[in-house]
This record gives sequence, C-alpha cells and structure tokens, in this order.
Amino acid sequence: MKILITLVILGFTILYARDAVPTKHNHDAHQCNHNQGIKSKDIQIIAKDEVKRLVIEKKIAKSWKSISVAKIGKNHQSYIDDWIVVFENPKIKKKSRRTLYIFISKIGNVKGANYTGK
Repeated sequence: MKILITLVILGFTILYARDAVPTKHNHDAHQCNHNQGIKSKDIQIIAKDEVKRLVIEKKIAKSWKSISVAKIGKNHQSYIDDWIVVFENPKIKKKSRRTLYIFISKIGNVKGANYTGK
C-alpha cells in the first residue's frame, strides 16, 4: 500500500512540475505574446525583410530596398487587427506604384503585399 501511495504522490508531483514550468516558443525568430501580438518595432523589421525579399525575387524595383517605413498602423477592416506597413518611393514614375503596402498578422507572419492597401 505504501508503494501505491508513493507512486501516486510521485505521479502528481511530476505532472504538477511539468505544468508549472512555462515554455517559450519562437515565430520566425521574433518573440511574441499571443494575447498582445508582436511589437511595432518588430513589425517594421519584418516588413523591411519582406521588401528585400520582393526585390531579390524581382517582383518590385531595386529602389525599394533603400526606402524607409512611411507609416505603420493597424488594419481594422476585418475582425482581426493585423498590421499594415506603408512604404512610399518617390523614385517610381508610375504614380499608382509609388506606395507599397505590406500586410502582417499580429503574430508576425507576412500575409501579403500590394499597391492598393486593400
């Protein structure tokens, strides 16, 4: 009987200790809190990395690589508050292509990019 009680106590101790230790995880090397989302400065880094990727893949002009973030804000169009990062490039001749929008989820995943902001 003593062995059974000892095993039960040991089992509860192991289960409790495992649940008491918080675990950390990483989303694309950017730490986040799922309740609050990722911070604005990290969103800017992610957006700049996305612009660099688009330049490397030749989807946008090389001049975008040196452009700074013009605006950053939340997208309130849907029920999820995602981030919108805006880049403005005066070197682009076509007016409709001078503003680039990068859409990022609140946990830091790039959702897309376009020139319309929609």
